[in-house]
Amino acid sequence: MKQSKLTKVSLSVVLLGCLASCQPKASTSQVTAGISMTATSKAATVAANKNIWSVLLPQANAFLSPSMVDSTGVGLNLTSAWVCIKEIEFKSTELPGAGEVDGSEISFRGPYYVDLLSSTPAALDAQRIAAASYQRIKMKLHSSGGVVPSGAPSQLSSNSIYLVGVVGARNFTFQLDDSTEINIGGANPVLPVDGGSLLIEINLANVFKQINLATVTNNELISASARHAGTNLCIAIDPSASDIYTCIRKGLEKHANFGKDSDGNGDLGASESKVK
Repeated sequence: MKQSKLTKVSLSVVLLGCLASCQPKASTSQVTAGISMTATSKAATVAANKNIWSVLLPQANAFLSPSMVDSTGVGLNLTSAWVCIKEIEFKSTELPGAGEVDGSEISFRGPYYVDLLSSTPAALDAQRIAAASYQRIKMKLHSSGGVVPSGAPSQLSSNSIYLVGVVGARNFTFQLDDSTEINIGGANPVLPVDGGSLLIEINLANVFKQINLATVTNNELISASARHAGTNLCIAIDPSASDIYTCIRKGLEKHANFGKDSDGNGDLGASESKVK
């Protein structure tokens, strides 16, 4: 009996499908990489801190500049700066909302409590990740509402970001209590290497240098319910911002960078790979 053309075509499709499904899948190369987080106010002064953990998470001592100023040139000093992160996602594309291919999204899950004024970067985690190029990370902030680690201010329990400082002679506090996201992305891809250290770095001096804090009053609390409204408060960060709360929140995102700490000194140097 002769087979119809339709039957032959159907059999061919089935056979091709079987051949494709039976082919071995290409393995995805992976590396073990650690991720740390720190803050700086200029090119950090560093001193190598050698210990057994430096094999995966090399660290260093990085000191904040004592000469921070706001946009009006008034001296500013931070006495406490903490952030709590629920999750960090690695993205292979630069723009938020851009489609990702399967396997391109890698997550580090916290919560992670980070003292941004610490002399050493906070080692958040280390795990196996795809040896792929990453152009963006997304940090999901977290208000735990629970017990905070030793050394952290109790106020961090109900906030995801908590800052205390002095501008001129006026004390102020900033607290953010939502689970907002901070996206750090740029045109330059970062390729992790096995045993290497990835670093998130926030330049606090650049944040406050672009915010006008001249109208902050002594002992003022800046929060979601008391945002400190004003005009032209941070034109270089966001010309449409109408309050200091928004300026600080967006400034932290604008002046954050992510890259490969190739020399393990806790600082993203000029010659090191970073997204911005």
